[in-house]
Amino acid sequence: MKRLLWLAAMLLFPSLHSFASSTLPMTVGEQLAQAAAVFRGAVAGQECFRDNDGLIYTRTSLRVLEGIKGTLPDIVATVHRGGAVGEAREFSGNSPRFVPDAEYLVFVTRRPDGRLFCPQGDASAVPLKYANGKLVPEQSTLLNDLRAAVQSGGDNVTDQAGTATSSLVSGLLVDGAGISSRFLAPDRGEPVSVLMDADNLPAGITLAQATNAVNQALNAWAAVTKLKFKIEGIQSFGAGADTITTSDGKLRLQLHDNYNRINSTTTLGIGGRGSLSSPVGTWDLGGAVGTNEFYKTSYGYVVLERTNTSMQNLATFTEVLCHEIGHALSMAHSSSASPETNALLFQSIMYFQAHADGRGATLGAYDPPVIQQAYPSNNTPPYTYSRVLDVTTASPQPNVAGINSVDLRGYDLQGGALTLLTNSGTVINGVFSQTGSTIKYTATAAFSDSARLDPATTSFYDRIVARYSDGTNASPYVTVRVVSFNLDSFPAGASDGIPNTWMTSYFGNANPTVGVNHAAAQDADGDKLSNLNEYIAGMVPTNAASVQQITGFTKTNLQFQAKAYELYELKSTTNLATPLTNWVRAVNPVLPTNAVGVFTGFTNTATQQFFLIEKVP
Repeated sequence: MKRLLWLAAMLLFPSLHSFASSTLPMTVGEQLAQAAAVFRGAVAGQECFRDNDGLIYTRTSLRVLEGIKGTLPDIVATVHRGGAVGEAREFSGNSPRFVPDAEYLVFVTRRPDGRLFCPQGDASAVPLKYANGKLVPEQSTLLNDLRAAVQSGGDNVTDQAGTATSSLVSGLLVDGAGISSRFLAPDRGEPVSVLMDADNLPAGITLAQATNAVNQALNAWAAVTKLKFKIEGIQSFGAGADTITTSDGKLRLQLHDNYNRINSTTTLGIGGRGSLSSPVGTWDLGGAVGTNEFYKTSYGYVVLERTNTSMQNLATFTEVLCHEIGHALSMAHSSSASPETNALLFQSIMYFQAHADGRGATLGAYDPPVIQQAYPSNNTPPYTYSRVLDVTTASPQPNVAGINSVDLRGYDLQGGALTLLTNSGTVINGVFSQTGSTIKYTATAAFSDSARLDPATTSFYDRIVARYSDGTNASPYVTVRVVSFNLDSFPAGASDGIPNTWMTSYFGNANPTVGVNHAAAQDADGDKLSNLNEYIAGMVPTNAASVQQITGFTKTNLQFQAKAYELYELKSTTNLATPLTNWVRAVNPVLPTNAVGVFTGFTNTATQQFFLIEKVP
């Protein structure tokens, strides 16, 4: 009974507002019983908005550090009256005052519209206080009592997920403009390639132990994100890993400092990454996660000081490795304060000092929500591929399917609905138009043949920028570029889409009426591809062996004839009786840079499996 009286006394929190509000006092037990959910969380972002009722509200997103009651998303959104929109300000006496990055014990209830709020204001959003890295005793006891009192129950409030807003993003390494970078392979479900240099290791640590430490460190970050890693092999880098700036998207782990890249006797390791940026408006090469735009990480590195005696402890070696990989993935230090009294920051794997307490590759509660700002755990950004156009010009301009247009398809690991957005289309020699996922280009004149720009560069006669959005995240932007103009004079007044030079090259004359089976719809070599489709596919219309076909096949590798810089999808089924619409993509699309395309990495474990290659229009 004394225990219950103490609990009641503990939850008669006084109001901390400077604005007037009145509520009936509630005990912890009453708040706990009435709350839809209870959790310990840290403020991740805030935004003010004017709702449909014309009033101003503030949406506060809190990272869930510990769920106590209910089913919660990683970040919970709460909505309260008051805030600032433009020059207008509104204040509410019964809204909690959330401070950026501060930690709270939060009791939330649903409004009639389903949104969450703290019904008792500050009393439902209790600031948590630390001393010497630990919660003050009375609050530690309170949390323990709450944990014991709640065995199950509460609402599922995952529909009220919040996001970390750009103004309050914390914990990521950013440049002067506040922008970070990210590896893009995980968006496609592909692993980040990892290379190891193990020329020297700390005394007493074997290569097998070091390799296991690398796997543990990588797996720690993969466990809380959609990140995947693949160790390609062990090799001597021949230089400090931090000096290798090859833009290959690989992560290089150097388990020693043979090249004297660390210049402090107290530094156990360094980690970082390079990035590429080419902004178009607010869009950049790394896409967007929530409201945050990113650069594209072009390489990552880690260098360890293996001669320091503390690194001879395998757990400490693993901890430092995990910490430095965090830097390569864009994590900043959680704190550089010593001592750090905030336990959340101190217990982070990204705390600036090694704990050396045997934790190894163990993330703290702080780390997952921060890394998920760049690499979400449940909703990766979509992706798509850049395309090039060799434009046929005529008078009037061609109106032929498959000519002067591309199907700019979007892909997403979660399979949700995507929206194609376009930006910064030039109008130098023509104009772009969009219908669904189709981007069409119409030249402004019947231009004579131009020089063909190298598709491997960024050069263009005209260009449009595009990206896909899933409603929350957005893909890195891609381009559709016009790289050549090619005149078509036949048939007169109604272009068939095939340029004069192509016709002359293969048939000796640009006029399709000269010779046998030279018209666009005819098949000159009898390989079942019309001459128009031979042109579109990049094949030779006078050679029946030149046709899009599979030229090599293993259980995980398929080679085929291709047209350079065109996009191809590989689809498969185990039952030919199913319609083609039921075939599924077996692997990510490929965009060959020469006449040979290769699909790799697909699974082929069925008794029988059939494959179909589609050239994306």
